[in-house]
Amino acid sequence: MIDEEPYAFLRSLKPTKRRPLERAIAQLAARPFTEPHFIGFDSDGEPIFHLFVGHHTLIYHVDHAVRRVLILEITLNP
Repeated sequence: MIDEEPYAFLRSLKPTKRRPLERAIAQLAARPFTEPHFIGFDSDGEPIFHLFVGHHTLIYHVDHAVRRVLILEITLNP
């Protein structure tokens, strides 16, 4: 699943920049327990995972009980 804001950001990218992100999202959907590059925590103490993809970072949450990945944000790396 992908939240509305990251979906709009993804759709705004040119296809050459969008495809690697789409592949990474598809891989996460297929293997939600993929090792992230970084783990942070939200205000409730839930883990928020970060996966670097080229010049972008996918920020997501994994619901382990139902094996669902929710993309919360896509950011441009500094």
